[in-house]
Amino acid sequence: MKMAFKAFAPVVRSSGDDSEREGKSTTLGIDESHVLQERTIGVFGAASLIINKMIGAGIFSTPSGIFKLSGSVGMSLMCWIIGAAVATCGTFVMLEFGGAIPRSGGIKNYLERSYSPRLMQTCIYVFFCVFLQVSASNAITFSSYLLVAAGAESTTWKLRGVAIAGAFFSCGVHAVTPRIGRWISDLLSVVKIFTLFFIVCCGFAALGGHLKVDQPHNFSNGFEGTSNNGYNIGTAILQVIFAFGGYDNINAVLSEVRNPQKTLKLALPLSMGTVTVLYILANIAYFAAVSKEDFKAAQVTVAASLFRNMFGDTAAVKALPALVALSALGHLLGIAFTVPRIIQELAKDGVLPFSNFFMENRPFKTPITALALHLGVTILFVCAPPAGDAFNFIVSLSSYPGTIMHLAIVIGLVKLRLKKSENFTSPFPAPWPVIGFFVVSNIFLLVMPFIRPPSGKGNTSLPYWLSPFVAVMILLLGIIYYVLRFVLSPLVFGYKHEQIQQDLSDGSKITRFRRIKTR
Repeated sequence: MKMAFKAFAPVVRSSGDDSEREGKSTTLGIDESHVLQERTIGVFGAASLIINKMIGAGIFSTPSGIFKLSGSVGMSLMCWIIGAAVATCGTFVMLEFGGAIPRSGGIKNYLERSYSPRLMQTCIYVFFCVFLQVSASNAITFSSYLLVAAGAESTTWKLRGVAIAGAFFSCGVHAVTPRIGRWISDLLSVVKIFTLFFIVCCGFAALGGHLKVDQPHNFSNGFEGTSNNGYNIGTAILQVIFAFGGYDNINAVLSEVRNPQKTLKLALPLSMGTVTVLYILANIAYFAAVSKEDFKAAQVTVAASLFRNMFGDTAAVKALPALVALSALGHLLGIAFTVPRIIQELAKDGVLPFSNFFMENRPFKTPITALALHLGVTILFVCAPPAGDAFNFIVSLSSYPGTIMHLAIVIGLVKLRLKKSENFTSPFPAPWPVIGFFVVSNIFLLVMPFIRPPSGKGNTSLPYWLSPFVAVMILLLGIIYYVLRFVLSPLVFGYKHEQIQQDLSDGSKITRFRRIKTR
């Protein structure tokens, strides 16, 4: 760390003259009106953003994979309960951090507050956000269910083409007409709740014997066939965590939230509680209506199997998968709203190449260039993996690094609490048992995917260790990037980085690095 320290000159701040008070820095020449968004999100909008991120591909597409991994109905439901408990603990952690740091950035801010060198945390998060926070899995789910609803054959490139169209629409509407994008997103959050509620009602009807097929009797000997392999159980819970992913969505855009602390306190528990109850009941509904054999064969369209068994070959079999497709589209819209704004926050920190370019919000007061970057990476992940394995691979690739980040911030929270000199306070402190459980569960989830499965194969044709390995390597690229740009390069070429900072009215800063020759 000594070399890293020498690579930086003292921070230079704006001088505070009249031009700066008007929103411009005499040092950086940046007009903050070209960077900041307005505070327009209330409690309903915040809950909508969380629900849209949480209810997406997961609950409609992962139950089949979770059942195959866990081996039994009972263990599958246990995985969902454990995953819900882990996610609930994560909600408490996000509530505490969000109350202490009520501005946009989310996990990025919490890593920077917890660890040093601060800039290295930012560089790691750049690679996490740009390459691992993509919406490819939901684009695939949207495409799969839309093709089912249309009665069209699902070929590889047809699936990819519709998925790309969904991603393009989501990014495009948020780029050009953000208010309409938010309105559609809010509407689709209601559609999602309705769809899940309808699935739950179907489950109760199925338990009462109202099926077009024979009763599957899946709850008899519920734990028969349970897997005793750590890889299978760990991967199954990771897929559940993927389904619950998104409870931190509003933390990423708190600078656009009205009265952020109060809104966070209301929206976060309300959203998590609603989604948790619906998820558990929806899984019971699936098992009440779909046989084990069909459940395993359904892959990403288990909800369509439920509708078919409930209503037969009627119009409902096509109409109801369309609702699931709309739910996945809502998730795409939720991610397209949040992730580009985090990219914009990273551009403010000056660590992205072409930071001024990715920081701009002109001409529509939206992070249009960051949206374009997010869209490009999403298309890459839709097309890159083998068609049959794309969904499960992307789910694992998204879940594993998220677990790393959650473990990092909760350990950081412990550090901030115990070290008095950090002067860290929050209006919403999480209970210590909750923090302890969150630490232990995330360690378990990080270790288990590397335990060899019984047959040596995971839930795809790819090596079982590939997705967590790729995820770790992508995060390590952040460390390599930091060392090359901010440690080795100044040392080799003889210069220091002078940090020039401009404070913005939302409490954030714009940072740029100027090279000063030392020899």
